[in-house]
Amino acid sequence: MSPRFIADPFSLGPPLVRAGTGLRREGLSETGDFRTHVRDRIMAVLFTRPAERVMRPRFGAGLDAQVFQNISPLALSAIEYRIRESLEAVFGDEVLLEDLTVSEGEDQGSILVTIDYALKRDRAPERLEVVL
Repeated sequence: MSPRFIADPFSLGPPLVRAGTGLRREGLSETGDFRTHVRDRIMAVLFTRPAERVMRPRFGAGLDAQVFQNISPLALSAIEYRIRESLEAVFGDEVLLEDLTVSEGEDQGSILVTIDYALKRDRAPERLEVVL
């Protein structure tokens, strides 16, 4: 029997196609693909605000709070630091964070977050890009 992982974010519903992924078995609260599981967990870390989880007050980078903030080099470096610290705290033993860049996006007022990482189990490179 293959290992199963809890879907993160936890959701139930009909099959959906999500950006950057194929058709997933929604309606169940589990996934069998470890890469998808880790990617979902990274997204959860990025968009969870610090202190949002009662038992883990330091969990999360809070990127959603940056949507209406001014974009400056100082703000971009602060966002990068917050993301790096959050990811290393959660994934220290599972994921190698190879590169993290936070820059202004192509659209005015947007922020592009690019995370290059590898799973420690096989060291296969992965890339996640998020536009705010």
